[in-house]
Amino acid sequence: MAVGYTPTYQLICQAGGQLSYNDDTAMFTLSKLPKAFQIAGSVNANWSVNAVCGDAQRAAAIAVNRLAETVERVSAMAEPAPIADDSANSPNYSWPIFPHPKGKEFVDFDEDLQIKDIVNATRDGYEHVQLVKRYSTCGMGPSQGRHSALATARIVANATGKSVAQTGVTTARPPFAPERLGHLAGRSFYPARYTNMHHRHLEAGAQMLQAGAWYRPAYYGPVNQRDNCIAAEVNNVRNNVGLVDVSTLGGIEVRGPDAGEFLNRVYTFGFAKQPLGRARYALMTNEAGVVIDDGVSCRFHDQLFYVTATTGGVDRVYQNMLKWNAQWCLDVDIANVTSAWCGVNIAGPKAREVLSKLCEDIDLGSEAFPYMGVREGHVAGIRARVIRVGFVGELGYEVHVPQHAGEALWDALMAAGKEHGIKPFGIEAQRVLRLEKGHIIIGQDTDAMSTPEEVQMGWAVSNKKPFFVGQRIIRELNKAPQYRSLVGFVVDDPKAPVPQESHLVIDGDKMTGRVTSCNYSPTLGKPVGMAYVPPGKTEPGSDIVIKVDGAPVAAKVVALPFYDPDTARQNL
Repeated sequence: MAVGYTPTYQLICQAGGQLSYNDDTAMFTLSKLPKAFQIAGSVNANWSVNAVCGDAQRAAAIAVNRLAETVERVSAMAEPAPIADDSANSPNYSWPIFPHPKGKEFVDFDEDLQIKDIVNATRDGYEHVQLVKRYSTCGMGPSQGRHSALATARIVANATGKSVAQTGVTTARPPFAPERLGHLAGRSFYPARYTNMHHRHLEAGAQMLQAGAWYRPAYYGPVNQRDNCIAAEVNNVRNNVGLVDVSTLGGIEVRGPDAGEFLNRVYTFGFAKQPLGRARYALMTNEAGVVIDDGVSCRFHDQLFYVTATTGGVDRVYQNMLKWNAQWCLDVDIANVTSAWCGVNIAGPKAREVLSKLCEDIDLGSEAFPYMGVREGHVAGIRARVIRVGFVGELGYEVHVPQHAGEALWDALMAAGKEHGIKPFGIEAQRVLRLEKGHIIIGQDTDAMSTPEEVQMGWAVSNKKPFFVGQRIIRELNKAPQYRSLVGFVVDDPKAPVPQESHLVIDGDKMTGRVTSCNYSPTLGKPVGMAYVPPGKTEPGSDIVIKVDGAPVAAKVVALPFYDPDTARQNL
């Protein structure tokens, strides 16, 4: 029953380490660890007190020296001499395994498996230890092979005439510990998340809506004045300055020597040579070449990228990043820091005047801080990351600060902008503003089949780099004719109803497309929108018909963006 000590190797192997067995010493060893990963002590096959302490000093010295490379206040340590072979002190021996003369010889106590069950699996042709596991269910119980893996390996080795080193043990997979039934109990619920500035929105009279799990202000003002409130917020951003809470945007930090290469693989654009202090649009596709998320990649240091993601997509993006790097094994650390940061977007022609009052160490001038630049410094005395972006099509800055400082940042900006007519605006006005600029929303203007070329995002795909996720299928799809494209359209008839999302584009009695976004534009004085149309209707000037509540509405295809096509406003 007792076959010696087995290291707790599961998490180490999940991090990329390799488990090996030495038949002479009857010991497991762990090798091929990631560069930034250190183990010490008996798990590293050291048994005497002196060897364990010496191994701990070695691991500590390596960790401190790597930290000293990036942190000035940390002093390097002298690495101790290598540990002498400690196998003589090992408590492991090649204990024999043999059938009991009368009773049952249990190998896996979770699954009630005996020696004969393991041997029978090999006799039925399942000689590989991984196949033995699946044939017999050995190691599939709550202990996940912790007490049966080595015994099974030795029985399989004996039955197949191989050594334990040749046989190996089954792969360790997540989770490391079993889930408790208590975690699964109770009624289901829909989680609700609030930003740090939530109560400021309520005090300002915001009507809230749920975007994913987050509560966000839809608009500010009475319910019966919804359209007027949204139009006023849009006009104030275009003519003065507005403030919107963007804390719900996903935030992911990618750190390490391979951070640029990693982003180069998971996003379609080029990031390996992204300059310091610059932001770059980041479009993500899956293996099928379908657009699944977008955001902005900000390079603050050689080995630090701060990447934003959509409110509803950040968890999926983070999971994808972890999944891909489990295969690529690049030297990066990936952290979902959405809950660690909050942020606002201050936008409008007077945005620089307002923000400059609070910036102590950031030059906001157009030459010192150009469009798509990123800077670190202080805003209202708060350590901040500032990104100059133009999602709403005006001069604008995103200010990201630690989560606990969000309310203080909001108050400071509202006070600084009072003389300039600053007003908060909600998600509805933001959607109108971005629509006027022709910016898509992932999941609204895209679906489970949308490729970059279909949504006019081919410019965000780099054809110079050797690989990114989805590259191969995108190249093949681009060779074939497109059966649809996302285009902008306007409705010139002032009496016509405004089309809504999912209204159909028709040609006679045939459906040829659908509307993805549409709204009345206070800036242009007419409804504008985006829709998927067939190949023959993609050119500006083409006439399309949209079925709105059973009635046909005439619309005209126009070039995007609808507003400020030369981007002069956001480059002020």
